[in-house]
Amino acid sequence: MGSHCVKRLRLLAAIAAVLAVVTILPTGSFARSTFDHFTTGFRLEGAHRFTDCESCHVDALFTGTPTQCSGCHTQSSRVNATSQPPHHITSSDRCDACHRPNDWQSVLRVDHFEVIGECAACHDGNRAGGQPLNHLPTTNQCDDCHRTTAWVPAAFEHSGVLGACFSCHNGVVATGKPPTHIPATELCEDCHNTISFSSVSRVDHMQVLGTCSSCHNGIIAGGQPPGHVPTTEECDSCHNTMAWR
Repeated sequence: MGSHCVKRLRLLAAIAAVLAVVTILPTGSFARSTFDHFTTGFRLEGAHRFTDCESCHVDALFTGTPTQCSGCHTQSSRVNATSQPPHHITSSDRCDACHRPNDWQSVLRVDHFEVIGECAACHDGNRAGGQPLNHLPTTNQCDDCHRTTAWVPAAFEHSGVLGACFSCHNGVVATGKPPTHIPATELCEDCHNTISFSSVSRVDHMQVLGTCSSCHNGIIAGGQPPGHVPTTEECDSCHNTMAWR
């Protein structure tokens, strides 16, 4: 027999061996690649597509295999799957509310409905963005003013704000005194309240600067009535700040 015939016989024998392996291994990689896992009700997506069958189907048990993330991705599970690391934020066990099946790092958004605890437990500047350096001093929780959709716009809760009004209401951080405001000190709270600036219950004359007539001129505030005696004296020469009479 010539060398050409020997080589041809060896090639045919090798092909036959490969076909025999594919035939006798129906549960191997060939069979798995052709099996439509979606027929089980659980579509293999992301990293699940490349996971060995026995990683989920422990001891060749198929019935009753968990379909929820927490059924496998917990330390108490029989399935050899990764679970929440110790530094994970305190949350529910609904992994798919934030994560995607490609990998744990594919977090499109944080579903705050699944987060447990106060905002500052995460928003401390390390785990998640916290108060910036120019944030006003406050003891309020983030959600007293902010919402989970975005930091801005924000409502405002004055009850936990530290410091005097002017520390914010200086015309830079927040609205300050308008140009038409009477000359006064910066103690806004002595005349105004936190509902609105126009809600002035009384004027604390101890905080007013200048002479009485600088305000009591009949325009800014009530001045001398038509029947007042003619005088060049300032109001406080005769009157006091409690009442004209």
